Amino acid sequence: MTFRLTPIVKGSGPTVVLQRPIYLVGRHPECDLRLDLPKVSRRHCCIALAYDRLIVRDLGSRNGLRVNGREVVETQLFRGDEVAIGPLIFRVEQDADAPTKTPPSPARPAADQLPEIDLVPLDDV
Repeated sequence: MTFRLTPIVKGSGPTVVLQRPIYLVGRHPECDLRLDLPKVSRRHCCIALAYDRLIVRDLGSRNGLRVNGREVVETQLFRGDEVAIGPLIFRVEQDADAPTKTPPSPARPAADQLPEIDLVPLDDV
């Protein structure tokens, strides 16, 4: 599944497709999602994608982190949730990836068709 953060007010911020396991959000130049606004802390929050779950955690930001209007320290995000980072509000959207076709596994020979293997005594090794 693919998650993305879409700004509620068009043009107020970037749409972010979350493809990596961890995103650091803040004003600092080394942040993955850089929001250069005075009400966004240098390292505001972290977004983690693990096992098809999306988790957001406040990193001690000055103005806090809000999900659906409630201040949170850490919470799981779901489709439709609204995340406020400073003055910007993003909506969590989720797309179901197209199912990937796995190649058929090669047929395994029956046990009586396997070649015999000579065993080597361990004290000779």
